[in-house]
Amino acid sequence: MFINRRTFLLRVSGFFTTLLLPSFIVRASIKRSTNQLTDPWFTINIVQDHLFPSETDSPGAIEINALTYLQNLVASPALDQDEKEFILNGVKWLNDLSLEKHEAVFTQLSKLQQTDMLNQITKSKAGRRWVSRLLTYIFEALLGDPVYGGNPDGIGWKWLNHHPGFPRPPKRKLYWNLRRV
Repeated sequence: MFINRRTFLLRVSGFFTTLLLPSFIVRASIKRSTNQLTDPWFTINIVQDHLFPSETDSPGAIEINALTYLQNLVASPALDQDEKEFILNGVKWLNDLSLEKHEAVFTQLSKLQQTDMLNQITKSKAGRRWVSRLLTYIFEALLGDPVYGGNPDGIGWKWLNHHPGFPRPPKRKLYWNLRRV
């Protein structure tokens, strides 16, 4: 079966459009949902995007649902109360520093000012630990099973050309629920 050049070009352009479309849809749907966020999650979402931005050939914190993963983790019994408070209090420290330096909370600053605030907060031991913990949870969202709320459709695995092991965990057997037994 032969196809003409026009049909070939239409099919090829359609193929590449379908490859690019899912990432645009994911980013657009996530941006819509971030408008509904309140602090501390709104600030954490922006910090995560700063720490792990998306590139043309790689997913970022937004695409890997790093915030959803962290929200699920904080809501679970997997983290002790001190760790939960530490993660959430980091936003207060960041906003206090931003108010002191720029008379505005972190989310109201320009990208350049936000970068400066993140650099400044890492000069303290607690700030450096807070940013380190957020990076750890971003990488867990990137590499973990999608059942935990990050890595939708295995986007992180595809990016890293990783093939997950089997069997994958069903929703009823999340590791933090197994600890209750």
